[in-house]
Amino acid sequence: MQNRFSVRWCATIDDIAPEDWEQIYGTDIIKSRAFMKANEIAEFEDVEFHYLQVLKNNDIIAIVPCFCYGMDLINIASSGKARRWIGNFRKIYPSFLKLRAFVTGSYAATCEHFIECIHGLSINDKRDIAEIIGREIQRRCRKTKSAFVFVKDVRERDLQHVKDIFTSDYKFFISFPTTAIPILSKDYPIALRKKNRKRYRKFTTLFDQSFHWEIVNNYGGIQVKEFSKLYQAVLCKAKNKFEFLNEKFFEAINDLLGNSSFFLVARDNISDEVRVMVIILENENNLIPLYMGFKYKNDDTKILYLNTIFRIVKEAEARAKSYVDFGQTSYYPKTMSGALAENIYYGFWSHNPIVRWLINHGLKKMFAPPPIPKHVYLEEYAEIAHMVLVDKGFVLLN
Repeated sequence: MQNRFSVRWCATIDDIAPEDWEQIYGTDIIKSRAFMKANEIAEFEDVEFHYLQVLKNNDIIAIVPCFCYGMDLINIASSGKARRWIGNFRKIYPSFLKLRAFVTGSYAATCEHFIECIHGLSINDKRDIAEIIGREIQRRCRKTKSAFVFVKDVRERDLQHVKDIFTSDYKFFISFPTTAIPILSKDYPIALRKKNRKRYRKFTTLFDQSFHWEIVNNYGGIQVKEFSKLYQAVLCKAKNKFEFLNEKFFEAINDLLGNSSFFLVARDNISDEVRVMVIILENENNLIPLYMGFKYKNDDTKILYLNTIFRIVKEAEARAKSYVDFGQTSYYPKTMSGALAENIYYGFWSHNPIVRWLINHGLKKMFAPPPIPKHVYLEEYAEIAHMVLVDKGFVLLN
C-alpha cells in the first residue's frame, strides 16, 4: 500500500487544482471549491484550515477538507436538559466542555460530510484509502493539539460509508435532522392536507397586506452589511449556534458563486424597510436557503417566517427544481409546510483518555433527537412526495 499511495496536507484550497476538486465533489454548489474558498476568505476567528489529499501515482483520488478551532460543545447539544446541566456546571468551571476540535467538513454549515474519493476505485483501493484517511485524521488531530476529532454533518444515507472509513472506537450520535420540501407537478400547496392549505392561504394573505418580496442577484456592499446585521439578530436568538459567520464570508459568497446565489428579501409595503433577507444557493436540481437575516418585531414574526418558507418553495417551482433543502431546526413550521426529514449524525474520537471517556459515557446524554411531526401530505400525494426525495438519496424519517 505504501508504494501505491501518498499523502499531502495543505493549508489553503488554492493548492488544490479546480479540476482535481471537481472530479471528486462534482458540481454541487454546496460542495464547490468556491464555497470552500469563501470559508477561507472570511478569516473566521480561531479557525485554521487543513486539506487532506490522498494520491495514487501523483493523481489526487481523495480529499477531506478539515479545520480546527476552539469549540463549545454546548452549541451542538440537542438535549435541553444537558444544556441546562452544562450551564449550571459552568458556574463553577467556566471552561467546561470548551475544547479544541479537529473537524472534518466545512466550517459554514452545509449538512454534508465532505469525506469523498473519485468514482470507479476498486474495493481494495477504497479499503486502503479509508485506512489512510482514518490514520491521517487522527495524526493531524494530535499534531494540532486538538482534544478530539469531530466528524461533522453525516446524513443517514452516508453513515455506513463514513463508519467504514473510521475505526470502531469512533462514536456517532444523531444530532439535528435536516429537512427538505419536494416540488411536485401540482402547484404548491395543493398536495397538502386541507388545514395546511388553509394555513398557507391565511398567512400569505396577511403577508401581502403588509409586505412584498424582491430578488436581488448581485447583493454585495451595502446589502451584505445589512444582511450581516440581521443575521446577527437571528444568531443571538438561536439556542444552538453551529458557527459564527461574518460579513466577509457573505461578501465572498456573492463574489465567488456569481449567478448560483441570490438574496430573497421581504420589505414593508409602506416604509420599504427590510424585514427578512435570505441567502439562497441554486443547484441544477434544488435550492438551498443557506442563512437568514431577520428584523424582529413583536407581532409579525410568525407571518414573516412562514411566508419565507412558502416563497422559497414557490421560487423553486418557478425555477423547475426538484426540491428545497431547508436544513436543520424549526421542525414544526417546516413540516407543517410540507417538509420531510432525514437524520444527521455527528462522530467523535479522541486520543485523550479523559475526553475519550466523556465521548463514550457522557456525549450520548447531550444528544436527544428532536421530535419530527408526521408529514402533512394528502394520501394520494404522499408516496409521490416521498419518492421525489428518495430518488435524490434521502432516507426519510416522516
